Amino acid sequence: MEVVDHDSPEFNTIKTYMANTHGATHTMFDLEIVDVIRVDRADEDKKFKADLGNRMLLWHGSGTANYGGILSQGLRIAPPEAPVTGYMFGKGVYFADMASKSANYCKVVTDGADGLLLLCDVALGKVKPELNAKEYTLKKLRGFNSVQGLGKTEPNPDEAIKSEEGYTIPLGKPVDANQDKDCSLLYNEYKTCGAYSDCGLERNYDICGLIGADADVK
Repeated sequence: MEVVDHDSPEFNTIKTYMANTHGATHTMFDLEIVDVIRVDRADEDKKFKADLGNRMLLWHGSGTANYGGILSQGLRIAPPEAPVTGYMFGKGVYFADMASKSANYCKVVTDGADGLLLLCDVALGKVKPELNAKEYTLKKLRGFNSVQGLGKTEPNPDEAIKSEEGYTIPLGKPVDANQDKDCSLLYNEYKTCGAYSDCGLERNYDICGLIGADADVK
């Protein structure tokens, strides 16, 4: 683990990404970075399926209590016995390109409290787009590597940048995504099938500084 220098281009890029991707409906909290900690887990590069392509740097929100497991085992899908309710596209690992959407999942409900966000290099591969909820198992997802719930608002794709490592950073300011009127999501949502199936995660960043969030997911 390594703390990223606040004066580095890397830190400033992440800061811009967070500032630009705060959804207009997420008015109950502010986001401010305290520190960025780079995490390179042992053997994670070997498991990462970069050859799937379509790599994006995406946000993942989780309660602080979950980070012991995340740091020791990586992001994992829920076990078979866990209830399916609450997963828009079935069990998997979920990401967002809007920082505030993922921040809603950090379970920080006290004003002034800090939380943790992950930024992950995600190999999305071939993406199955969906406008509304639909459960996907590995079998149903055959031929695709991930699912994207299409949101009405998205980071401006014309402002996305490509990193030296090869992933896209969708740090543009929010714009209308011109989706079908039946679209049920306000913001994009990405589901992969778990780090040990048809997708992979590489470099993770811990982002500290989720301030005064509520638990309402919009």
